[in-house]
Amino acid sequence: MGAERKSYVFLALFVLLICTEAVLVHGAASGNGNNNGNGNNGNNNGNGKEGKDNGNGINGNDNGNGNHGDSNGNGNNGNGNGNGNGGNGNGNENNGKDNGNGNGNNTGNGNGNNGNGNGNGNGKGKGDDDPETTNYDELSPLASGQERSFCKGKGGRCYFKTLVCPSECPGKKPKKNKKNKGCFVDCKKCEVTCKWRKPNCDGYGSLCYDPRFVGGDGVMFYFHGAKGGNFAIVSDDNLQINAHFIGTRPQGRTRDYTWVQALAVMFDSHTLVISANRVSKWDDNSDALSIRWDGETIGIPADGDAEWRTNSDGRKVVVERTDDTNNVRVTVSGLLAMDIKVRPIGKEENRVHNYQLPENDAFAHLETQFKFTNLSDLVEGVVGKTYRPDYVSPVKRGVPMPMMGGEDKYQTPSLFSTLCKSCRFQRPSGVASI
Repeated sequence: MGAERKSYVFLALFVLLICTEAVLVHGAASGNGNNNGNGNNGNNNGNGKEGKDNGNGINGNDNGNGNHGDSNGNGNNGNGNGNGNGGNGNGNENNGKDNGNGNGNNTGNGNGNNGNGNGNGNGKGKGDDDPETTNYDELSPLASGQERSFCKGKGGRCYFKTLVCPSECPGKKPKKNKKNKGCFVDCKKCEVTCKWRKPNCDGYGSLCYDPRFVGGDGVMFYFHGAKGGNFAIVSDDNLQINAHFIGTRPQGRTRDYTWVQALAVMFDSHTLVISANRVSKWDDNSDALSIRWDGETIGIPADGDAEWRTNSDGRKVVVERTDDTNNVRVTVSGLLAMDIKVRPIGKEENRVHNYQLPENDAFAHLETQFKFTNLSDLVEGVVGKTYRPDYVSPVKRGVPMPMMGGEDKYQTPSLFSTLCKSCRFQRPSGVASI
């Protein structure tokens, strides 16, 4: 009888343990959500709180690891994945759709609002703007003339590796630099590519047309400014770039059509100005580009290296032609590179947009693409702020001309002034503006 009683006791303990384990498993899987789980290769998996279709799995759909979110995820190879709070379709994964930190659409890595965050509609992919991209030493070229670069970025997959330019573009600056592609070395991606050295008006950091920007977050927006106005495009601790706007206002319109006619790049105690000259009739074979360094006009040779350079205060500044006329690349070591093209408003463009431009002005203006190498997390400016790591674009999506405000925050008294409501850059003491 005693042995029988012991058997019942052991059986009761065993049943109690089974029930306890079931309660724990149920609590871990439910998390106050619907269709929750924590498995792999599953649909509607979850590990979230008060969420629908949340998951933390791999190769699953509608995976998530967020709170109060629909279809959020933190997995790989998934659709509609995310890592945001309160957002739809937010993403921080690879090889999926609606991903963040890349060049995808409807991406996100932040807080809610349909994939906004660091993705801002087109991903937070700064690409060449990362300093690790160009963190390399130049090595002697091969006998074939192909240039070599020794990558130095610690922790990257290219650390201590040598990259060689392909035979199709053996040099970063080709001898016939105005007619051939150049070699671009990317030590972060561990690759070399051949590219034309011209501004890409659809690329990150571009400023073209009736000013249309593509920010560091990949989001396109328009900023109209004002005819004759000057605005801080970038303002940071060690750099300010102002733009001078030209424009016209046809009869019956309530605002100006505007274009960027000049850029002033200010750093240390120096100012570099790139501007388009006013021309009555456009000629592709005539240079309409002017460059000034600290108030003095400089000429860019058309032959040989076709460049002007200086080394001041430990910074190399290079302005080189990338075509026979009206195209240059500007490089300021440790700060930025700019590809710039001067172009007019053509007759057909004038007719289609009804600009009603006068016959004696081609409205020559600049198309520019910026690549920055050392911006702070608090950078300001019309395009500068889009490079902040926590930036969320306020522009309206899905409209032909998404507008960005901020004229009052970034307007400066002159092209050379560093003063505006949100400007950060300050000249060294004792340095006067031009």
